[in-house]
Amino acid sequence: MEVLLSILMPTYNHEKYIAKAIESALSQKTDFSYELLINDDCSTDSTRKIAQDYAKKYPDRIKLFTHDKNQGLLKSYKFLLEQASGKYIGILESDDLWTDSSKVQKQLSFLENHDEYGLCCSDYYTIDENGKQTGEVVKDFDKNQNDFWYSALMNFASIGALTIVFRRSVYDKWCNIDDYIENKFQTFDRSVWLSIAKHSKCHFIHEKLASYRVISSSISNSGSFEKALSFANSVMDIHEYIISKYGLEGCTRKQFDQKKIVWFINLCITHRNYAEFLKLSRKLDIDSIKHFVMKFFPKIWWLQYTARCPKPKHLK
Repeated sequence: MEVLLSILMPTYNHEKYIAKAIESALSQKTDFSYELLINDDCSTDSTRKIAQDYAKKYPDRIKLFTHDKNQGLLKSYKFLLEQASGKYIGILESDDLWTDSSKVQKQLSFLENHDEYGLCCSDYYTIDENGKQTGEVVKDFDKNQNDFWYSALMNFASIGALTIVFRRSVYDKWCNIDDYIENKFQTFDRSVWLSIAKHSKCHFIHEKLASYRVISSSISNSGSFEKALSFANSVMDIHEYIISKYGLEGCTRKQFDQKKIVWFINLCITHRNYAEFLKLSRKLDIDSIKHFVMKFFPKIWWLQYTARCPKPKHLK
């Protein structure tokens, strides 16, 4: 049977999580054929052995690839895309889970009947290192957007990468992973969803179909402020790359630059870095009472916020 969906799973040193991730992919109930492509990027723990055991058990469903030299995340994605035969591509990194067994069936049923759509995603839960549910992420940025998301995503709305399924033909036409690698982007998905959203409609299934594992070692949730800042700078590099290709939409350059400042301020707040917060708050335009207080009375704002809002557990 022709493969309709290729699920990409790059992995590195995820021996604690990969079995659950694989099982969540295999648990999908579909009326179409799909493949799970796992690329082990020279793990130094037992990740490769666990993946090999599953590949031997499910040879008709799992393809495992290994390497003698570490590639890095973006090159791993490029390699997996070169092996993928599906009309659609799904992303499931090896520390996350698909928690609804009908997830990809719902997504592909929609995409197969709506050719003008290039991407489909959903809401999701958050879980900790032990798999305990810690929260849920429910988006509403798509409200009244008529499924054209470029402006909202360019203004830092976001999608859970683990929930995305996209149309391969749209990706091949509008996305260039060689550019992403050359520019040393730290993440694959944001460049993809921005490019696809610019050129096609996108659909949101407002159900929680997956679980995102929040761990301090991940690049997007690092417990280190320096690593988190590096990732945030890479996100900004991605946005600037997309702007250079397709321009801004729905806001001026000045408005966008202010949104960038707010993005970094939120990072400083999350990591409790007052010194950097103070520098950035001075650059804020006064477009709200909140920003007025943050700019002219930063110490007061900081003290009241940190008293009310505890530091995220994975950063402690």
